[in-house]
Amino acid sequence: MADPKTKPDVIGWIQRKLGGGVIVLETSPEALDDAFDDAVRWYVGYRGIKRHAAVNLVPGVQEYIMPDDTDMVIQVWFPGVQLDIIAAVNPFAFIDVDQLPVAYQSITGVPGGQFYGTLHQILAHAETARRIVGSEPDWDYYRDRNLLNIFPRNVRTGSLIARYASTRLGAFAADDTENNPDGLKNDFSEGLMWRERDLIMRYALAEAKIRVGRARSKYQDGMPGAGGPKLLDGSSLIDEANETKGQLKEEIMGLSDPVPFMTG
Repeated sequence: MADPKTKPDVIGWIQRKLGGGVIVLETSPEALDDAFDDAVRWYVGYRGIKRHAAVNLVPGVQEYIMPDDTDMVIQVWFPGVQLDIIAAVNPFAFIDVDQLPVAYQSITGVPGGQFYGTLHQILAHAETARRIVGSEPDWDYYRDRNLLNIFPRNVRTGSLIARYASTRLGAFAADDTENNPDGLKNDFSEGLMWRERDLIMRYALAEAKIRVGRARSKYQDGMPGAGGPKLLDGSSLIDEANETKGQLKEEIMGLSDPVPFMTG
C-alpha cells in the first residue's frame, strides 16, 4: 500500500491514480500542487494542526502576539499563582498539625474544636477571594488581530503555554533545501497518523479529478480524432470527486479530538 510521506510523493501518487504515464493528463504540475494545498486547507478547517507556543509574560502587559500560523487558541496553561489569598488564613501553613485548632481560634475567635467542621468554608471563601482580587487567570483570543489577551494583567510572571490550531502543515523533507530551506518539521509524515494522511491524500485526489474533469468537459461532443470524436469522462470524474468529498467529510467528522468552537 502506498504511503507517501511528502508533498511531491503525494502528487506523484495522484498522477498515477489518474493514469499518468499511460495517458495524457489534461492538467499541470501547478494544478496538482493547488489540489494538495486545497486538501490541507480542508483538513485544517476541520481538524487543525495542533501546536504549542511558549509566551513570556511581562508585568503590566495584557496582549501578546501569537505565531503567524495561529488559526485559533484551544487552551492556555498559566504559570503558578503568585497571589494566594488563602495564605493569609490557611491553617495548613502551621508546621505542627496539632496546633491547627489553636491556629483556627487565633484567626477567627471561634473555639478551635469547631475547626474541622468549617475548614471547607474557609477554602470556599478563599477561592471566592482569589476571583474578587483578580488572582484567577483567564484569557481570550482575538482572531482578527491574532492577539492573546490575558487578564488580570498584573498578577503573572514567567511563561504560559498556549495550545493552538495551526494553519501550516509542513509536507517537505527536512533535507529538501529547495522546497524547505528552513528545514521545518515534516508534519505530514511525523505529526499525522496514517488515517489522517490518507484523508488528505484522497481529498487532494478528488480535487485533482475535478480539475482534470473540467478540462475534459470542454469537449462535450468528444475529442476530435481519427475514426471520429472520442467521448471523454470529464463529467463522471467530477461526479466521483464530489461524492468522495462528501464521504470524506463524514469520515473527518468522526475522528476524535476535534477543534472546539471558539469565539473572540
